[in-house]
Amino acid sequence: MHRITQCLSIGPFASPERGVNLLAAGVTHVLNVSDAPSALSAGAESFAEIAWVPMSDSKRLSRSTTALALDTLHRLVSVPNSHVYVHCIAGMVRSPTILWLYLIACGVSPKEARTWIEKRSPMANAGSSRMVDREHVLLAQMHGLMHYFPHPRGEVIVPFLDSTPTE
Repeated sequence: MHRITQCLSIGPFASPERGVNLLAAGVTHVLNVSDAPSALSAGAESFAEIAWVPMSDSKRLSRSTTALALDTLHRLVSVPNSHVYVHCIAGMVRSPTILWLYLIACGVSPKEARTWIEKRSPMANAGSSRMVDREHVLLAQMHGLMHYFPHPRGEVIVPFLDSTPTE
């Protein structure tokens, strides 16, 4: 798990074994942006919610999938005291790209959002050109302005300061 902000993390597929570590790290919600359903379950003594927005990392995101992923992430992170883990299969393209777009939607510059993500997760490709282009950045900015301000949790856009990435 690579903690990017105070309440947002990214990483590889959330297997049941990895789920134990995620719970121990304080993760409360999971957003799966892979092309396979989640192997985790929500409920008592587990995650509060597990959401899935299926997508491929080999083609451009549609506007509707982009908006759905951003809105789903916003809903999960808006829960008081939530810590959301965004994952795909390897944690290198889809999850960093969705988190990157979300940070942009919350007013962080594209360059700064990329730096936050790639500093904490060096193998990440935030804003992968296979998935997104300038129009996605504009969509995120406009969508965020229309739907996410004022943000109910300011800590969403505060980078995590611990200098040691966790696995």
